[in-house]
Amino acid sequence: MQPLALTLGEPAGIGPDLALAVWHRRAELDVPRFYVVADPDFLSRRAGRLGLDVPIAAVAPAAAAAAFASALPVVAIDVAVSAEPGRPD
Repeated sequence: MQPLALTLGEPAGIGPDLALAVWHRRAELDVPRFYVVADPDFLSRRAGRLGLDVPIAAVAPAAAAAAFASALPVVAIDVAVSAEPGRPD
């Protein structure tokens, strides 16, 4: 089965937090493999802000399934994201 592709949504919203939290609890929740289309640095900063130990792996879509067990796969966008929670940029 191919992994699901998630878009970042509004970076200042709850979408990034949910993606990080779900990956963090992936075994407990028994979720299917997925990857996020986003700025990897942004997600890494957000994980730190949330206090979640979520390693980020910048991957191509074809490599996302293999990376999912050990890191949150992120297919990089060509735009740096600097929004803060609740404060759109």
